[in-house]
Amino acid sequence: MNKIKEVLRLKHESNLSLRQIARSLNLSVGVVSKYLQRAGAAGLAWPLPDNLSDTALKAQLTAAAAPGEAV
Repeated sequence: MNKIKEVLRLKHESNLSLRQIARSLNLSVGVVSKYLQRAGAAGLAWPLPDNLSDTALKAQLTAAAAPGEAV
């Protein structure tokens, strides 16, 4: 979950591009895009609520995923 949180932070606080985020976190551009799309579909905004646990974050992102797609 830390990578997902870091993707959100870099996008919203640092305003980095998908490629810049991918490069800095050693992820593919597709993964970064997927994380941001799911966060948007789940209605998550940055900063994340302090009381949002990793389990709750994963549940929200999983619910926003297309059927059969893994988090």
